Amino acid sequence: MSLSGNTALLLLSTFALTLISPIPVRGWSLAGDVLQEQPLAGSTESIPYVTQSDLDQDSQPEYLLLSNSKLAIKRGAATLWQSPDTWEVTQARLADLNRDGLLEAALLVWRPFKPWPIDRYIPHPGRIDSFHDAQGRSCQIVLIGGSHGSYHEVWAGSALAEPVSDFTAADLNGDRFPELVTLDRRYEDTPSARSRSLSIWEWNGFGFSLLDRTEGRFTSVRVVQIPGESAILLIVGE
Repeated sequence: MSLSGNTALLLLSTFALTLISPIPVRGWSLAGDVLQEQPLAGSTESIPYVTQSDLDQDSQPEYLLLSNSKLAIKRGAATLWQSPDTWEVTQARLADLNRDGLLEAALLVWRPFKPWPIDRYIPHPGRIDSFHDAQGRSCQIVLIGGSHGSYHEVWAGSALAEPVSDFTAADLNGDRFPELVTLDRRYEDTPSARSRSLSIWEWNGFGFSLLDRTEGRFTSVRVVQIPGESAILLIVGE
């Protein structure tokens, strides 16, 4: 099987990590809804990310450009959408996480904390009041979609209880729908601190439900495949 240049580079990087990295490389598979550690003996093939798609269904491809914590949706040199100035976008992927049959731009965003609007009406508000850092910023996953040149928030979650340091999307259980994979830490941690857990989330129709979580000290996540096996997660961590 021939490999693209990007895939070959990822394969080489994965192989090099297993040889020279002082940090052990560990893998997991998803069996039903349960994470199971997966031996990484032998070769693996990195699954490449989608880099462009017709996001607004106008028969022309768009791509994402992340620069200086700003995310732009572009077609050629033209900018069709740009993240607001109050957002710090740390990561972006093209994926159909909400299972509507269309790819969206999935963004990992830090932005000023906002309480639930319903807090103004319920007798015991404030359940998410601590979900922010010392600067008053909360971490959120936001999905941006489009229709014929117009872009908007398709979905935006509440402030996360545990901020995400790295995420990806992949069909890990073979149901033809991608799961959301996150590495999680705490708001009091420094941005360079290793994550404390690996979590797998599934779209439930209006948000994400946790399938499983494993504790650990992790630095990054990528998706690979062992030839002849289903997709697994390659985790770099202690």
